[in-house]
Amino acid sequence: MSGFRAVVLDMDGLMLDTERIAVECWIESARVSGWEISRETCLAMVGLDHRASRQKLLDAGGRSFPLDEVSKRGRLRYLERLRGEGVGLKPGIVELLDWLDARGVPKAVATSTLCELAMEKLELAGLRGRFETIVCGDHVPKTKPAPDVYLAAVGQLGLAPSACIALEDSDTGLRAAHGAGLACIVVPDMQPPRPEYAGLAHCVVGSLGEAREVIERLLGYQM
Repeated sequence: MSGFRAVVLDMDGLMLDTERIAVECWIESARVSGWEISRETCLAMVGLDHRASRQKLLDAGGRSFPLDEVSKRGRLRYLERLRGEGVGLKPGIVELLDWLDARGVPKAVATSTLCELAMEKLELAGLRGRFETIVCGDHVPKTKPAPDVYLAAVGQLGLAPSACIALEDSDTGLRAAHGAGLACIVVPDMQPPRPEYAGLAHCVVGSLGEAREVIERLLGYQM
């Protein structure tokens, strides 16, 4: 009998196709202000909360970088695009959620995004009603890569971390899930895990469809 009983999912880049848009908006916003920030700098912000992302920009741009101006414009442009274009789903997420629901597998969301924005994104994507347990960045003292959001999520599910499987797309999230004691399946979005963190994953797969096959085995549905 498998010891795993639940699945805890990241949101941006794992379920929602939003990371790509965020990177585009940061680069565009900086350029309007006469600055160039690299794609690599933006990718380093993936999975981080608002405060940590701002620090990454300051580290890259220096003390004269117009952080408040770029941040405000980038956030407004990001929201404008999400509300105008809609929030795209990553391929395979609906099928995965349907599979979990059909078998009564408990599930939760663990995201660094602030609650108000997280709920809006999930609503725009049509996934808000799929989850009873949603833990956001402003629900815990520290966000990813700290383990707090995962510990809070499994606590609300009433389970031990060792009984839960995490799904992540970024190094930051992988570190958080591993630190909390969950087995983490990584489905990379914009970049693969760095070598120094890849070993923390239970496995790294190429799609949510492949992740579902691993989950089926871990939950004991494939013998």
